[in-house]
Amino acid sequence: MDTRALLSLVTVADTGSFSRAAAGLGFTQSAVSQHIAGLEKTAGTPLLTRRPAVAPTSAGREFLRHARQILAHEQAARAAVVRVTGRDADRPVSVTVTPATEHLVPVGGPLAAVVVHDAAGAAAALTSGGAEVAVVDGIAAPGDPLPGSEADMLVRIVAEAPVGVLLPADHPLAGRPGLDLADLTDARWLDSTRTRCATSDLSAAARLRLHRGVAYSGSSAAVVASLVRAGHGLHATPLTEAAPGDGLAVVPLTAPGLVHRVEVRTHVPARPAVLAMADAVRTTS
Repeated sequence: MDTRALLSLVTVADTGSFSRAAAGLGFTQSAVSQHIAGLEKTAGTPLLTRRPAVAPTSAGREFLRHARQILAHEQAARAAVVRVTGRDADRPVSVTVTPATEHLVPVGGPLAAVVVHDAAGAAAALTSGGAEVAVVDGIAAPGDPLPGSEADMLVRIVAEAPVGVLLPADHPLAGRPGLDLADLTDARWLDSTRTRCATSDLSAAARLRLHRGVAYSGSSAAVVASLVRAGHGLHATPLTEAAPGDGLAVVPLTAPGLVHRVEVRTHVPARPAVLAMADAVRTTS
């Protein structure tokens, strides 16, 4: 299957326009139309509606899911060849991070760019060759890998700490020696996806549905503390030596046993500049 046709389909679906897709890809609009027509002939059904708007059909949405995977695999294969052959050995190192780990990347040296993604996006960038170093964080059971690691990756754990529950100091549970997450499913939790110990990560790792309170789309620890202090929801946090601050308490999460981990990932093999950049990522938190 011609991957150029798949790229045309994905780009038309993303832009909602044959002309914009053609301009972005450097193809003629006629070529893009022929690509889509060929794919629809192969599939035996329309993949896109044309009127009143350009959009995937139900069959097109399923086809697109596989098309994106094929394109990602092709990009990953190209990146693997570059790593193995050592081409462009002197180019700057590209790094991807999760929002809570951006500050861990050292400034200077052979650094091309630091791109912030969520954990899934950072893992995808490393797999596809969009980045050569990924600094990710997440919640997992002790000894379990964070999602997104693969067999050909070198993974170094930068930090790992048990998980606690951040709550207002006057909360009825603030004086407990430990908490069971299963007893807190009816409590309100900050609806966060980009913070350290994000509620979405906690819910997925514990395989429990948590009741969401106020939504917070940022990554600031100070804002999280303010929201918890004001009673807008509980939040998970790594258990560290640092005090939580005025008006807050941290109680260890005793069940399930979970840890918050920061990992640095690179592919194997990797050029020396990449390994040096990965080794320079350090944290004491």
